[in-house]
Amino acid sequence: MAGTTMTYEELTNLRLGTLDAAVTDWETMSKRLETLATGQGGGVNAKRLEREAKAADWKGVNATVTKGFVTKTAAEFQDVAAQTKSVLGILRDASAEFKRHKATLRTIIDDVGKQSIYINDRGKAVAAVPSGAAAGDAQIHNPTDAELAMAESRVRKVLREANETDRIAARALRALAKNRHDFSGDGPGGLKEADDRQGRADADYWLKKARETNPGEWSDKDVERFNETLKNQRDNAGFSERFATSLGAEGTLQFYRDLADPGQGRTPEGDRAKLLGQVQENLSMSLATASRLDSPAMDAWKRDIIAAGPKQFGHEGIMAKPYGFQIMSNLMVKGRFDSGFLDDYGTAVRTFETSKGRQFDPAAVWGNPGIAAQLDYSGKGGTPGSDPMTGYLKAVSHNPDYATEFFLKELPSDGLYTPRKTMADYLLTEREFYDEDDPFGRGDGTMQSREALGKALLAAGSGMNPDEPHLVTSYDHTQEQRDVLDKSLKVLAGKGDDFPPELRDDMAALLGNHGDMVHRTTSSLDTAESPLDYRDVLEVSKQVSRSQDSYGILMEGVNQAIVSDINAPHKGDPKEELLRAGQTVGFMESVRYQALDTDKDDASWPAKWGYHVAGGAVNFVPVVGDALQRGVDAGAYAWQLEEQARIDEKLVVEKRDDFRVRQDYLKALGEEWSRVNPDHALSVEGDEYLRQSAIATAALNGNKSANGEAGV
Repeated sequence: MAGTTMTYEELTNLRLGTLDAAVTDWETMSKRLETLATGQGGGVNAKRLEREAKAADWKGVNATVTKGFVTKTAAEFQDVAAQTKSVLGILRDASAEFKRHKATLRTIIDDVGKQSIYINDRGKAVAAVPSGAAAGDAQIHNPTDAELAMAESRVRKVLREANETDRIAARALRALAKNRHDFSGDGPGGLKEADDRQGRADADYWLKKARETNPGEWSDKDVERFNETLKNQRDNAGFSERFATSLGAEGTLQFYRDLADPGQGRTPEGDRAKLLGQVQENLSMSLATASRLDSPAMDAWKRDIIAAGPKQFGHEGIMAKPYGFQIMSNLMVKGRFDSGFLDDYGTAVRTFETSKGRQFDPAAVWGNPGIAAQLDYSGKGGTPGSDPMTGYLKAVSHNPDYATEFFLKELPSDGLYTPRKTMADYLLTEREFYDEDDPFGRGDGTMQSREALGKALLAAGSGMNPDEPHLVTSYDHTQEQRDVLDKSLKVLAGKGDDFPPELRDDMAALLGNHGDMVHRTTSSLDTAESPLDYRDVLEVSKQVSRSQDSYGILMEGVNQAIVSDINAPHKGDPKEELLRAGQTVGFMESVRYQALDTDKDDASWPAKWGYHVAGGAVNFVPVVGDALQRGVDAGAYAWQLEEQARIDEKLVVEKRDDFRVRQDYLKALGEEWSRVNPDHALSVEGDEYLRQSAIATAALNGNKSANGEAGV
């Protein structure tokens, strides 16, 4: 299997009987050789032979030739016993690991099967929903795009781990078998030790090559081999620490500077740029692994990296040189970096900006168009990664626990100006972000740094890494995560129509992630109990709704929260949940029309809306249990159909009182409520009109409340 990639089908059908038999045979062999080598259990043995040979009174040729031969032979017995033990350790660990991989895969298959998901022989997740006739009265879950993506992600993770086991074991065994007649040297005791040794050996190889040659002149084949090593070893502490600390902080920065841009007008393009994008991401992950190690060498490396931030690195004869912060931030685009390092690094970047007297104009510090170096190949390929805040905020988003702490962090006064209270204030209101493709023209292009800011904010408020698929099943959050949501709502609501468009989808996902709090706030049956500020939620929801996809994400989260609330056990009259549902639907109706009115001269939504296109593809919205899914699907489908009707009508709003509450959506929610409360008076056959009248009236009330707060 080594040298190829293990497939889903191969792991599923993997038979370990032969491997287990080999383990048993090597256990027997190891015990016998141990006895021959050490004499445990008595009898003739190499240890005794060596001892007696050294004690004997050898004469003539025997004193030189024979004595040496006997002692060397005795030592060989000990070496072969040691290597046999090494082979046994590797085989035993490999067997245990493959059994674990197979068991994990089996668990995944069983889990996703409960969600009507089937994993085919290529490891792809497909919906496996029976026909209506086959299902009968059973409630069948229709898997969302997010659930299908999550299932595939779980399978890929197991396959990656299985391939790691296979690769490490095969390489270790090949090394032991390299010379059939020489048993000298001690082998690794198992897979973990073998992995560490292999990582250090690979690091030494590439360190030597980097010292002896110019990385900027490496051939495509060399870069491909280096990237393959990084891909295999990026989570290997032995490799990552050796590579980083041996290069040193400034050496690490210069190494990537040289590799990313050879200079003299030879900026990589095409396939070379794509390859460098992979190197950039894998090297980022390797440095992230190293940053989490607790060792004096890595502590020094992290301090030195920060100290090198204000220095410039370039090529001889070229005046324009990027700062160390710009280089390092482009090596932080992937992986979970150490929280302490992120804190110190971010403080240093901000301090450097403000020390230049340019805290309100970072483009003047970082956006030098004369910098020829291409540092960022992880996105479009060859895009100048000039703002170090971009890569840094990506790193923050990949460490959600730190992200929460980061946005709530109080900023000390630096004597240059009076800072606002938290980092959230600084980043969301004070710091000027710029288009890295057009640093001084302030073009209309998307700002990568603000995109990264949105992802970091989403991580901070949700507790999840935006780049990893999730299957959220509850609304549980820490108080600190709620504080991040409160703070971001307050700050962003204050921006009004200047709300950054790059943050729309992330705030929509964050609101959906806290859907229960949003629903309790927007239903506003008792504003004293609202967990969030009503006006802030109203304004931010309006701004989010200016984007079709963002609006879809928000509505998916709200829909999940409504249906979950309907199905949750409550004290008192359950009619309250029906009215809450209507209030929130009316609120969301209002914010969408307010957004349309804001953009009435530019109704730029795409003219097609398909089910699962928007919120169904986002994995920050909690997914309610299987028993509730029919109500969720019905509601989501209904409101999306009505939005499509609006698109077909060109989204024209003639009058401010021209509201059409979603009748099909309200009907679906009413039916779900009636299913949960079949004995309630409003659920009795013949009273459907009263039930729908109640929820529709509540929706109009929610509509009016939102309009009143907005001054519509």
